[in-house]
Amino acid sequence: MGNSAPIDRSAFPAASSNSLRITLTPAVPATPPDSNLLLAFHFGRGAAGAETPGVVNTGIDPILQDDLHECWWYEGPVEHRQVGNARIAECGDFAVVIMQVADAGPADFRAVTCGLYEELLDAVGVTAHRNIVRFWNYFSDINLGEGDDEKYRQFSIGRAEAFEGRGLIDEAVPAATAIGSVRDCDFTVIALASKHEFHNVENPRQVSAYRYPRNYGPRSPKFSRAGCVRVDDQQLLLISGTAAIIGHESMHAGDVRLQCEETLNNLRKLSEAVAEVGSVDADAVLDGGSVARVYLRHAADVDDVRRRVEEFLGGRPESVAYLNAHICRRELQIEIDAATLVGPA
Repeated sequence: MGNSAPIDRSAFPAASSNSLRITLTPAVPATPPDSNLLLAFHFGRGAAGAETPGVVNTGIDPILQDDLHECWWYEGPVEHRQVGNARIAECGDFAVVIMQVADAGPADFRAVTCGLYEELLDAVGVTAHRNIVRFWNYFSDINLGEGDDEKYRQFSIGRAEAFEGRGLIDEAVPAATAIGSVRDCDFTVIALASKHEFHNVENPRQVSAYRYPRNYGPRSPKFSRAGCVRVDDQQLLLISGTAAIIGHESMHAGDVRLQCEETLNNLRKLSEAVAEVGSVDADAVLDGGSVARVYLRHAADVDDVRRRVEEFLGGRPESVAYLNAHICRRELQIEIDAATLVGPA
């Protein structure tokens, strides 16, 4: 489909308090009377909800159930359209751009990634929301290939080239997650952008990903560890994929329990850093309105980490998704990311 006509943004009124809400349910529920669906991440193989605008099949499967949908609801009009290969959902405060293309092997993945990101960034440019705040990346065989030929490293090169071509500097990169599917799937990238400023945050326990040394690949990964966006009296707090990394080195190779504890230590430090930037209580960053995803390389490890993760997150199992996925480093068994909504400070 070619470029669509510009949308009438006068239909988007100024945001009201608590204009965004995130739910985690087995199926996409009926649209609430006061909200519209901006985005829904579908985890699983089922087809339910696939025809609903804003629903994207990630190719990642839940561990404890067949299907799971993380739905982002907006209290106000949401316009869905397509520009080229990009699916766009736009509202008064945010825009979502979804790109899905056929997956490719390591030898072609650099070029495929660069081309996809170039088109995605151009699609963000036709919205009213130029500040990209979050990327989610999903593709199969993330660890396939040796050394610099590994698919994830080729992905990092292609993403870096696209960012440079569009003038996105390292210090301004948004939060992000890059996860591998355990089965064949499309290459999916989802971008969240806003007209509001994104305040990015780094973890004092870790080297910034974009400053990793050469031994992690020809081009460093381009993402910030976390960040926040303020919309009137509500804040959206975003934590990138977080693992058992101290400085730039992976810790406790092959031990999922110790890696879980180290990951939670990093989440604690990130919570403190995000809270300081957002002027909120650190306990609120991963509590209240938070939704977390726990990616596990081995589904059988879920019982080893579930109790500890839910204890850390305040004992709310209904807000945590356990997902079977491959992590970007082969020695890592677990990764966690999260999104939290905090109301009036």
